[in-house]
Amino acid sequence: MRIYINIVNLVLMLSTLTFSCNDNSKYATTNKAGDSLMRKPIIGLIYETENIRIYGDTTIERDKFYISELKFEPYISFDDFKVNKIDNKRHAPLDLKSSNGASNFRTRLREGYNSDSANFAGHYTFVWWGCGSPCQSSLIIDRQTGKIYGGLVAANGYDYRVNSRMMIVNPPDTNGFYTNVSYLKPLIYVFNEQTKTFDERQPKIK
Repeated sequence: MRIYINIVNLVLMLSTLTFSCNDNSKYATTNKAGDSLMRKPIIGLIYETENIRIYGDTTIERDKFYISELKFEPYISFDDFKVNKIDNKRHAPLDLKSSNGASNFRTRLREGYNSDSANFAGHYTFVWWGCGSPCQSSLIIDRQTGKIYGGLVAANGYDYRVNSRMMIVNPPDTNGFYTNVSYLKPLIYVFNEQTKTFDERQPKIK
């Protein structure tokens, strides 16, 4: 975890010192007629370790830092919050009045609830939809009661399991990396069966 924190600090420092992609004067060239032409930078991987990738101009401006990717190091796993039983049956009609505003998304909720199986935490249906770019919103349905509860907002989707109460908002890519901007940072939540809410779980500081 200390290594991860140090890498984040390194990226922030590099960002402060070298991020100047708006300086277009360094890309100017001149044609025969004397008109100013702008050379577009070629963006590519300029630095990589096990835990970080940095992308910048791979031609003249190699010192220009454009974007970075960090390795997400999960501190808990789906197996830590396994459920004991999977129940796919719908035991009650969908209750659109159980959650404020749920009727605005009744089509998506009904489609999700009418599916043949649960998809989250044993007996819940997790339903999400786009709400702009980048934005996803969601609600969760208890298949045992038909009641609807608040979900989570994401910018890069969700990762969840039918046999676990854990959920990752903005999951990393298949190699475990994510783009180093605040709204794309992966976050881990655990669904509380008693309160029907999601509790964020942050890493313990050693």
